[in-house]
This record gives sequence, structure tokens and C-alpha cells, in this order.
Amino acid sequence: MIDLQSLSELIEFRRTVKPIVSIGESNFSERPVSRETIERLLSNANWAPTHGLTEPWRFTVYQGDSLKDLAEFLRQAYTAHTSEEEFREAKREKMAAYAECTRVAIVLGMKRHPGKIPAEEEVMAVACAVQNLHLSVAAEGLGGFWSTAPVYDVPAVRAEFGFDGDEDRCLGIFYLGYPKNDWPERKKGAPQPVEEKIIWR
Repeated sequence: MIDLQSLSELIEFRRTVKPIVSIGESNFSERPVSRETIERLLSNANWAPTHGLTEPWRFTVYQGDSLKDLAEFLRQAYTAHTSEEEFREAKREKMAAYAECTRVAIVLGMKRHPGKIPAEEEVMAVACAVQNLHLSVAAEGLGGFWSTAPVYDVPAVRAEFGFDGDEDRCLGIFYLGYPKNDWPERKKGAPQPVEEKIIWR
């Protein structure tokens, strides 16, 4: 059996660590993340619960020189698929900087199984896989950040990431690397007491 206290400590230890402090200043060290480590992290993600055993999560991994390609693609995608009214140069550059300043980027996909399971439940299953991933990242001493943006799920962008089914989805990009500095404190303190969120019948 797994010790509940140890699991609770890991859950409380987990943090969101963004790849950048500001444009040009990375939160991550130069220490590489080995392929073996990435495969182990994704193997843990693969054990998420899934209704109907559809296992809808899919992952496209960028590391090394391919991160520069990802950064440039994100710039182009944001420019091409953002209206003139909503376009923000700072937002585009921040999106690209995440890719430029990270050690690994994992694009998160949902492979749809039409007619079998409601799409909402497949999205939930992917979220469970990401939680497994994020806890595993923390256990390894890695910082992780789940980035979401509407442009990731534009059909042409999804297809570039390898999720090209008519009902497939891209649910974001998970960035990770070894933090430069000490493990961050939780910025907002502990969550509100769980007692305030429970209805007992």
C-alpha cells in the first residue's frame, strides 16, 4: 500500500513554476531533462483514470533545438489566428518565450473516440493525466507549468502538433525544467479550508 501521508505531502509540495520570470529571464536552469525521465513522467500520466478505457491523452514532446522551432511556430500561429482587436505583441512574445526558456515542452492532446464517450469526459481524463504528470514532475524536483491559450486549439495549429482528427483537441502545453532557485513557496498560502467546500448528507 502507498502511504497516504507521503502522498499528501507530495500533493502539497507541487508548485506551478513558469518557464520565465520575465522576457529573456528563465526560471529554469541549463540542466537537461533526460529522455528516460520524460518517458517515466509520461508513463505515470498514462495511468490516469479513463471512462471506457479510451485513454484519450496524447503527447507531442519538444526539447533541444526543436524548442526554437516551437517558439517561432507559436509566434506565427498567434499572429495568423488572432484578430486585430485582440492582438497583443507582449502576449505573443511571452508565449514564444515560454518555449525558448524551457527545457521540455509537452503539447497535450485529446484523441476523440466519437460516439463512445462524451467529449467532456475525455477532456476530464486528459486533465487527470496532466495531474499525474504534474505530481510526477514535482517528485523529480522539476518545475512545471500548464499553459493554455485559444490559439493552441485552432484546427491548423492542432494539426501541426499531430492532433488532426476532426474532433481531436489541443488542451495546452506543459513546460518543465529544473528550477534555477529554491523551490518556491505557495504564493497565496494554503487553500481555503476544505470544510467550507463540503456538504455532508
